[in-house]
Amino acid sequence: MRFWQSVRFKIVVGFFLVLLPIAAFVIYNNLYAIRVVKEQVSSHYNIMLTEYVRNNDKSLLDYYHYLINLEREQEIQALPLLETSSDEYTLSKTRLHEKLAIDSIFYSSLIDTFFVYSDKAGELVYATQYVYNSLEKLDLLSAWAKENVPKGVPDQERQWELMRIAGQTFLMKTHDLGFKIISGALVQAEALQSVMNNFDVGQDGSAFLLDSGGNVLTEVEYAPLKDAGFMTKLKDLNGVETGLVYNGQSYIVLSQPSQYADVRYTLVMNESYILKNLPFFQKVLNFWMPLALAIILSIYLLFLQRVMFQPFVRLIRGMRKLGQGQFDTRLPALAASSEFSFLSGTFNKMAEQIESLKIDVYEEQLRLQRAEYKHLQIQINPHFYMNSLNIIYNLAALKDFKTVQKLSLHLADYFRFLMLGHRAVVRLEDEIRHIEHYLEIQKIRYVSKLEYEIDVPDEYMSWEIAPLMLQPFIENSVIHGLNKRKQDGTPFRIVIRCEDDDDDDESGTYALLRIEDNGPGFPETMLAELNGSAYVAQTVSNHLGIWNVLRRFKMLFGGKGAIVFGNGEKNGACVLVKLPRERDTSFELEEKSAAAAAKEEESDADNAGR
Repeated sequence: MRFWQSVRFKIVVGFFLVLLPIAAFVIYNNLYAIRVVKEQVSSHYNIMLTEYVRNNDKSLLDYYHYLINLEREQEIQALPLLETSSDEYTLSKTRLHEKLAIDSIFYSSLIDTFFVYSDKAGELVYATQYVYNSLEKLDLLSAWAKENVPKGVPDQERQWELMRIAGQTFLMKTHDLGFKIISGALVQAEALQSVMNNFDVGQDGSAFLLDSGGNVLTEVEYAPLKDAGFMTKLKDLNGVETGLVYNGQSYIVLSQPSQYADVRYTLVMNESYILKNLPFFQKVLNFWMPLALAIILSIYLLFLQRVMFQPFVRLIRGMRKLGQGQFDTRLPALAASSEFSFLSGTFNKMAEQIESLKIDVYEEQLRLQRAEYKHLQIQINPHFYMNSLNIIYNLAALKDFKTVQKLSLHLADYFRFLMLGHRAVVRLEDEIRHIEHYLEIQKIRYVSKLEYEIDVPDEYMSWEIAPLMLQPFIENSVIHGLNKRKQDGTPFRIVIRCEDDDDDDESGTYALLRIEDNGPGFPETMLAELNGSAYVAQTVSNHLGIWNVLRRFKMLFGGKGAIVFGNGEKNGACVLVKLPRERDTSFELEEKSAAAAAKEEESDADNAGR
């Protein structure tokens, strides 16, 4: 009997008819696994890169807002009014330099240099984080400003321009402050890609920055960048591109543009690095094993179940959790499959990097919030200081030395309190004492025209508030209430009272502080504005003192408590502060670090007093 007609032949044919689909299925699954690995790894790297670019753009936007906000600085406003040869001009310029230096430290994540240029004096005031090339920066920025500021520098809708300084690429942004004065900032291109350098792209991969012309903005030694054909493909790339070939190797390229600068963040990875641990299907399937079809099918189904299906389900679940913001999600290690062990390890590494990046962003936001809080609580009105000095001079001219001594002591205690502005909180007792010094000074000024009453029980004196949280309301009462009040022979009166909150369900949780006067009160339009929900979110130049207090109150107490403005039954302004006993703990760390400095400054002040 011929062999092809025998049962043995049919068994062999049947075996191969079953085995060939299995082999084809194995080949397909391996190819599918390779494709999924490339897509998933590319997708996660793209997510990481997009998040990183978004956070860098947010920092650039914050720096731009800072340049705009310099318009309100007194030192900036004074530059065009002072003679360049005067001591006041030199002192104003020195204070401006100190501010730029301090602010550059708060913005130290990316910022390289802050500068201000006044065409009137032709001088550049700047503060830089890196001094090794500071002279080159000063010369180039001064030359640029002298050439462009007289012509008028247009604000190009938040766009940063590229420039070269001492062989390095910088991003520069300027803002016209008026009177031919500009503010500006520099950011190193190297700083923009600092976190990208830690991405795991393998020895044949690289991270770098490109401009729209395809030029590399950072110093990178990478062979594909020297290939004109490869760079031509990168020039207009945006997103994820696979299959770019250089020197016989296939590469995956990810590119994301910046929203505010001519910069594209680019990652290049060799596909072989991503797939280096994936075994070929020949290692799984042995054609020479004389096993029965049932055993082969059983083993293969078990292999699929344990090695492929379960890891894929875990991977999909992990990606779903990661997409929902659960950045602590981790995949278990898979010892049975090197390719999925590599995939799970890569997934876990990317999840850790994303989580670390989110933490860095949160800490940066917290540092910015703390910097804003310190800036808000140290604003001092110079008019009060000058008026007090004039009073002392007039009293000395009248030889009323006892009153001079009394006023000098009150004024010294008043400004000693202001000099300790780095403290996040003070006791209510200290704030009340500070207000008493202020009112005593005003009583000396207005003599019989001003009276005040303070009724705060001792049980509330240890409660904590932000420094200068109540004093601006008292100052507003004196400035607006006393000066605008119709003179009827009775003195202007300010009353400060503290009592229990009747609406407080738990006794001792809140206290009500009332600040009332018998002046003309708030205008109705102003009351509607002050009690509006959007008032704190905006910067109000004409009511800066009140906005300052509301802003700091919200930052210190969060959603607890409230400040309500109104008018009394017999006219007169009334400010009601619902003061919480417990406050937000966001600034606990800053308070601990500031406590030692406060203690040292108070000790220095006492020694100076002696």
